Amino acid sequence: MVTPELYILYGFLAFISLLLVAVLGFLIRIAFSVGKLQGQYNSLSEQMREMNVALTARIDRLEEQMGNFREQLAEVRGLMRALHDRMDLLTRHRHDDAGRVVITPEEVAAD
Repeated sequence: MVTPELYILYGFLAFISLLLVAVLGFLIRIAFSVGKLQGQYNSLSEQMREMNVALTARIDRLEEQMGNFREQLAEVRGLMRALHDRMDLLTRHRHDDAGRVVITPEEVAAD
């Protein structure tokens, strides 16, 4: 004859077995999730490396363009200064007592 203690023990063992199966299933599911996250992380890190290389190349091109713009700006400034000097020579004048315009020479003649 089977005693009630054995039924309680069998029931407890069955409960523990089901609990272990559930924990094992949960562990497998977490392992798949972790693997998926690891794959996504590797993919993102690879994309970040590619973006870093592309960004570095774009920054290098931008620095080169800025250097070219600086050279062109310096050239335009030089041209503007030369134009200003020529315009200054053309517009340098004074008014005599009669109100007539007299162009001032660049160099004053020695007496």
